[in-house]
Parts: sequence; structure tokens; C-alpha cells
Amino acid sequence: NQLPSIGPGQILKDLIESDDIPVVRLDALYRQKEDSYITTLAHSIKDGVILPDLVSKKDDYNFIECRKDEIKNMILKLCEMALEKKYSYKEIQILIPMYKGINGIDAMNNMLQDVFNPLNNETNTFTHNNITYRVGDKVLQIKNNNDLNISNGDIGIIEDIIYKKGDYTIYIDFNNEIYEYTAKDFDDIRLGYAISIHKSQGSEFDIIILPMDLAYNRMLYRKLIYTGVTRAKKSLMIVGVKEALNKAIINEREEIRQTSLKEHLNKTKDINSL
Repeated sequence: NQLPSIGPGQILKDLIESDDIPVVRLDALYRQKEDSYITTLAHSIKDGVILPDLVSKKDDYNFIECRKDEIKNMILKLCEMALEKKYSYKEIQILIPMYKGINGIDAMNNMLQDVFNPLNNETNTFTHNNITYRVGDKVLQIKNNNDLNISNGDIGIIEDIIYKKGDYTIYIDFNNEIYEYTAKDFDDIRLGYAISIHKSQGSEFDIIILPMDLAYNRMLYRKLIYTGVTRAKKSLMIVGVKEALNKAIINEREEIRQTSLKEHLNKTKDINSL
């Protein structure tokens, strides 16, 4: 049930299908409690089954049905309520299939920045690629940085922004370690209040908010939504159009990639058996 890599290739899939290495399949979900509705929903999505109580409220799950033009405001209210209940924005993650559109990642980040990290007169800022970053912002690493040992998909917090001699330097906390970013590194980050489901793979968050909009179109497919749902540890909130989630659950779309790793492995195996 792993999503393919964002870049070329499908190394994990080819290795598994080569029958050339030992494979262990994990069937149990340990991120959530055994009686969690999130677990029940995840298993049903994996099997392509639409549960009759999909639009409902459970202890750890809530589907809030609304029109596509209401999704952003509903997410805004949910985030404000979470903050009132003393949840930190570090515990809340919005996962979205695509960047563009009224309910895309870019629009959502613009809104959520003012909710989670409002600007004041004492806040240091800097602007890059039309995004104004603030001290305290949650940011997402979008490329591997081998020099700093920071991976694509890591999430950090901007701790300081310093302007000196015409150049900006920003200091970002990743996993309780502070890293220095200069101009050459600025293309590697973006706001991280809302991130793509692809970027979230391998991570987990206490609270996940998952908007559902039919405009996500080709990104509404089973593996992607399964990945988004299973990132939630304690609470999952789905906001939007029920038909969009139904479409994703029944859509078995597989991305076909032209690779040759499996064939090369099988050739090597045949040669070694001679």
C-alpha cells in the first residue's frame, strides 16, 4: 500500500516483485488503538469498501460534510477550536492531494499561517518565491539535503530570521536540532501547515484534517487516501464532499512506470544459477 516515489522509478515495488529478496508484509496497524474507528476505516479503504457510517462522528473520527466552497472556512473553524482546546499547531496537520485550487495546499497554507502564527510588529520575516516566512512558522523540507542530513518531507519550525549585510539567514529547528539556512537553501522549503499526502508518507501526527473535494479529480485514488487516513494517531477529521471520498475508495488507479530493475535482478539471478 505504499505510494510510488515522487521522482522516477519504483524501487520498492520492483524489489518486492522480483522474488529475489525476502519480503515481510505488515497487515496490522499499530499507530492507532485496536478499537479505533480510524483503523476500521483504513482497512475498509484498503479493501475498497465504503462503510455505511462513513459520514458520522466517532471518538476519534469525524466526517463533516459540506460544499467545496465551504471547506476552507470549516477547516479554519476546526483549527481555531483545536487551538482553544490548547492543542499546538505542531500536533495538527492538514493533508491535501494537490497544490492548486481553492482547496489546494497553497491556498490553505496562506490561510493557516495567519491562524497558527499571526503576524505582529515584532515578528522577523523574509520573503522568497512570493512566500513571506515568519519566525515561528512551520516549514516543510521538499528536497533531500545530504549536507545537513535533512530529508524530503521533514517538518521544522523557524526559530530565527537574521538580516545582515544584504543577506538573510534563517535558523530552523528539525527534531530539536537547529540548522542554518542561507540563500542557496531557500528553494528547499515551503510553508508546512498543509502538506501533500505524498510528503506525509512515513510520518504520523496526532490530529489529521483531510479535505475532500471532487476538484482533486485524478488524485482521488485508494492508495493515496489510505496513506492520508493512516497518518492520524489520535484524531481524523474529513471535511468536504462525501462523493469525493467514495470516488477515492473505489478507484484502484495504479501508476504504471516503465522500469527495468526487476528484469535486471531476474537476469542476475539466472546468471548466478548457472
